[in-house]
Amino acid sequence: MSVNQVDRPVFGGTTMGLRSSIRAALRQPLADYYLVIMTVVLLAGIGLYEMISASSVLAMVMGQSPYYYGVHQAIMIAVGAIGAFVLSRMSRRALVVVSWAGIVMAIVLLALIVVPGGFGFTTGGNQAWFDVGPVRFQPSEFAKVALVVWAAALFTRPAGVKQRGSVKALLIPYVPIAGLVLGLVVAEKDMGTAVIVGAIIIALLWFAGAPGSLLGGAAVFGAVGAALLVIFDSVRRAKVLSFLGTLMPFLHLPATQTSDQPQNAIYALATGGWWGVGPGASRQKWGGLYNGAHTDYILAVLGEELGLLGILVVLALMATLIITGLRIARRNDVMFWRLAAGGVATWFFIQAGFNTLVAFGMFPVMGVPFPFVSYGGSAIMAELFGIGLLLAAAMHEPAAIRELADRRARRGAHRTTEVVVARRAPR
Repeated sequence: MSVNQVDRPVFGGTTMGLRSSIRAALRQPLADYYLVIMTVVLLAGIGLYEMISASSVLAMVMGQSPYYYGVHQAIMIAVGAIGAFVLSRMSRRALVVVSWAGIVMAIVLLALIVVPGGFGFTTGGNQAWFDVGPVRFQPSEFAKVALVVWAAALFTRPAGVKQRGSVKALLIPYVPIAGLVLGLVVAEKDMGTAVIVGAIIIALLWFAGAPGSLLGGAAVFGAVGAALLVIFDSVRRAKVLSFLGTLMPFLHLPATQTSDQPQNAIYALATGGWWGVGPGASRQKWGGLYNGAHTDYILAVLGEELGLLGILVVLALMATLIITGLRIARRNDVMFWRLAAGGVATWFFIQAGFNTLVAFGMFPVMGVPFPFVSYGGSAIMAELFGIGLLLAAAMHEPAAIRELADRRARRGAHRTTEVVVARRAPR
């Protein structure tokens, strides 16, 4: 008998054993809960490390410590983690109340940014920041999570449940209010966030059971709206023409190069190759990607330093998080939790997908951060709030509810036994 004939069954047995172990672990009642925590911790940890590396040069040019952006991001992660913990422990009834308060607050803050004489602050051509004294944040990021939880509450109202098959019940008041949020984001001239918000709105309709004709009409309307926003804005039009000219040179489009960042991102990825040039050794962060190295093009810097392997690890973690979110939605038997989990998972999928395509030069620059990896205090906090919703939904899976109830019962029985023993003990 040859060595190969002996080794093959052993290897096959090991692989089958590993698969069986993974399947058994995933069948555990709280597997989704811990899987969400694990993937987010790994993503945020890798992101914080890489973001410090990518932003160090820009921070020093600004006269700050090389850890300036990293410290700020770490603080926002800590605040967002507290918010995620609070949301994960909320009941459905409490989240319904929070959802209506959140959507109203999002609309008010977005309106205060775009109205003349309001509190808007313009940077990078987008008037998307609420600026009052030392407080500056991006309400449109929080509008994403507010939309998800509000839609989950709206579509599971008793009246809405009775008319689930009615198109009118799906459209009113969802479309007018969601459309108002989207319109305010568009008014901020933040094309990237507007596309994400629009996609979330359509995805939530799909999760709520909207017919294909309605979804198709919404998609066409969104595509036409996005095209008009590009056509009638010189900066956006130049970005799209530059992208198309690079992607399809045979079109012979006029030279409209607005930034060399997309090309330098490709240089970074090409330099990194399979294994990367080493942690902290990126060249493009020294000027090629300037203010986009730690935001829009964080994957390019990661690919340069850690290679294709590093990018695949991050994408695998994000895919695991998204699949787990959809699994939570599938395993829940309460519509509110299914919509909340599915909405958050779709939000992360769309946002991560657009950022990846931009970093790889496969889509025009949109200014969309990669969840948990790119720099952005408002973005990371909103994303962690979304994780709080996922964790709450995971704890409301039927098997998880039974497991948590059994744990409480065991703790109660243990305490009762301790009290009885203490009373019987001689004094």
